[in-house]
Amino acid sequence: MLRLTKPCLGQPEQDAVNRVLESGWLAEGSVTAEFENAVARYVEAKHAVATCNCTIAMTLCLKAEGIRGDVAIPDFTHPATAQAVLNAGCKPILSDVSLESYNMNSCNGASFSIPVSWAGNPLSWYPRTAIVEDAACSLGAGKTGSTFTSCFSFHPRKIITTGEGAVITTNDSVLAAKLRELKNFGRGGGNYRFNDVSAAIGLEQMKRLDGLIKTRREMAVVYDELLSRVQGVKIPQQSKGHIYQTYAVLLEKCNRNQVIHKLIGKGIETQIGTYALHLLPRFNRLKRFGKLENSELLAKNLLALPMSYDLTFDDQQRVVDELQNALA
Repeated sequence: MLRLTKPCLGQPEQDAVNRVLESGWLAEGSVTAEFENAVARYVEAKHAVATCNCTIAMTLCLKAEGIRGDVAIPDFTHPATAQAVLNAGCKPILSDVSLESYNMNSCNGASFSIPVSWAGNPLSWYPRTAIVEDAACSLGAGKTGSTFTSCFSFHPRKIITTGEGAVITTNDSVLAAKLRELKNFGRGGGNYRFNDVSAAIGLEQMKRLDGLIKTRREMAVVYDELLSRVQGVKIPQQSKGHIYQTYAVLLEKCNRNQVIHKLIGKGIETQIGTYALHLLPRFNRLKRFGKLENSELLAKNLLALPMSYDLTFDDQQRVVDELQNALA
């Protein structure tokens, strides 16, 4: 089976976890602080705050900022983006996205927004309003995390992982202090702390990050070339800083879900891009800007191709050949 993706783990991670186990301190402690500092240095931010997952990270940011009322988010995103807004007691407003970048193309006048740098494609513009960036997929994408408060995920489908978990980066010292209070039983917060076992894995994963990004960019170049000869397939935007956490193509003339089924029968795991939130029962009554046509088109027709770190050229050729057959 050619997997969509899988974590790159080995002896260094095992050894790091063993050191934590031998120390007798497994909860959030000095290793977590070391991991936070490593992420802050990497993205060139002043502060980094680790927490249990990226949904909670965004929720804590909204609470720490004291945000109330409407928050603009892309309609084309994982449900976690909207759920974080709801968890904070705010109201998501769904906005359409670009067919080129797959990122939100306007905040439509909302006073606060959570743009998403989807699939590791860094934002090409930032709203002039206050923002928290959902950078769940984008650690290492351009300057993401260095200017605006950003939330990075370390779920196993991301380029590097700690199993679960997230890190918030910010240059705002007051905000960082509030985030630490909220995640540690502070007023209006709860227990959203990280742990040193996961942090130990994260420290070793950070050492792999640049190499894994380089590998994914090289695989993206191969896919771009191979797919250039396939009719009815639009390759993703080639943009500076893109790390290709997901390599997703737009299928222009076929049923995407049928293609997924055909490819799994050939031992190739693919997946949808993500969701159009307004089509999901939980979110279909949320306020929206416009008809969200681009989001709906992408939700129905975007296909994520395998991008495992150990994928070979022959594997990629096989993926493209079988995709072409499935489109016939």
